[in-house]
Amino acid sequence: MAVAVKNTAEVAPNNTRDRLAVTSVLGVLYVLGSLGVILYGLPEAWNASVGEGIRQSAGSFVEVTLETVALVAVALGLVVVGRRLAGPAMPHGLRGGIGLGVLGLFAIAFVTWVFGRILEGVTTTETKVLLPEIGLGLTTAVGVALLYFGCKKYFGPGSEELFKSVEDQGWFSWTVYKASQGQRVRRGTVLGILIIFGCGIYTMLSHQTLETLGYTTTLADGKVVTINDWTATLPFMGGAQITLLHHARFALPLLLTLFALWLAFRVVNFPTFADFLIATEAELNKVSWTTKKRLWQDTIVVLVTLVMFTLFLMVIDLMWGFLLTEIKVLHPPAPGENQTQQTTPW
Repeated sequence: MAVAVKNTAEVAPNNTRDRLAVTSVLGVLYVLGSLGVILYGLPEAWNASVGEGIRQSAGSFVEVTLETVALVAVALGLVVVGRRLAGPAMPHGLRGGIGLGVLGLFAIAFVTWVFGRILEGVTTTETKVLLPEIGLGLTTAVGVALLYFGCKKYFGPGSEELFKSVEDQGWFSWTVYKASQGQRVRRGTVLGILIIFGCGIYTMLSHQTLETLGYTTTLADGKVVTINDWTATLPFMGGAQITLLHHARFALPLLLTLFALWLAFRVVNFPTFADFLIATEAELNKVSWTTKKRLWQDTIVVLVTLVMFTLFLMVIDLMWGFLLTEIKVLHPPAPGENQTQQTTPW
């Protein structure tokens, strides 16, 4: 007797390495490593090799310019390498996962640093309220707890959908949303954002705000120099500092300019806001603009009306003032009378 046997296809178990979150973590590590090379590795190597010689021979401006060119070249090279490592068919949501991962780590580090600085400010070793070891342990515990909950959310259910939705919004790509629509309103919005950032950067430069960043140090030959680096003091580490940005006087305006360009481009291509701008331009196109001749006529009518109302109110004011004075309702001050205002004591 023949028996029918149903062949069940074998289902391969889920491979953790195929998950989008794990792939995004590899991208986060690559981005953090690239930032470390750009912000720390290359500047330190530059200062240790050719930086001092160029600064003494050509000046600090030329030295910073050449260092910036080298940093930009290395950054572009790292972007190209990262793009090749991602492959021609980049998984949907990978950009969103990498972006959220990097921003999340920076947010955790910032919150931990703020907590440590506040805790250090309200407790001192002189009063024996809190020892540095205990304060450092509490700060580390807060950082570890934030990192744990962040990883739990990052690898939890629904994270892949979150990565994909963030990437679809276009914050981490150069995709133009409905490029042929709403161009004039979009250009005006971009111009407005750039003007706002430009005014802020100009204010910082004109007020020499960036000159206060940095610290003074004494070289081996006894010469005192000012290092214009943006640093942050680590809590409960005996005043130890970490360098956030080298040559802040030059690098910070450049970074703000690049951020303004990126923000202006991305805002006008954010789907929800872009649709609003497109609808705004569509409504403006429905407006019937007046002709030049009609504009001049209406302007003259408005000005003549204002002048006539001004004269009318002046005549009425003078007339009523004269009549009320004649019937003794108003009493004008006598010549030479002291008109000092007397305050009523309370």
